[in-house]
Amino acid sequence: MTDYGRMTRRFLLGETKKPSLRAYLAELASTIAKIRPSSQTQAIMIENLKSNLRSVKKEALALEERVKVLEEQVVTLEENKKEQ
Repeated sequence: MTDYGRMTRRFLLGETKKPSLRAYLAELASTIAKIRPSSQTQAIMIENLKSNLRSVKKEALALEERVKVLEEQVVTLEENKKEQ
C-alpha cells in the first residue's frame, strides 16, 4: 500500500532523489514504444528515434565506465599523496 503521507513529506521537504540518466532513458524508450505512427513518414521518424536512443544509451554506458575509472584513479592518487 502506498504511504501518501510519507510521499508528501518527502516532496515538501525536498528529500526526493533526482532520477538517474538510465531512468530518463528508460522512460524515453517506454514513451517512444507507445507511439503508434499514422503514416509511413512517422514510422520512419520513430525508427530513427529508437536508433538514436540506442546510440545515446551506448554512449552513456561508456561515459559511466569512464567516470568509474577516473574515480578509481583519483582515489589512488589521493592515497599516494597521503603516503608522501
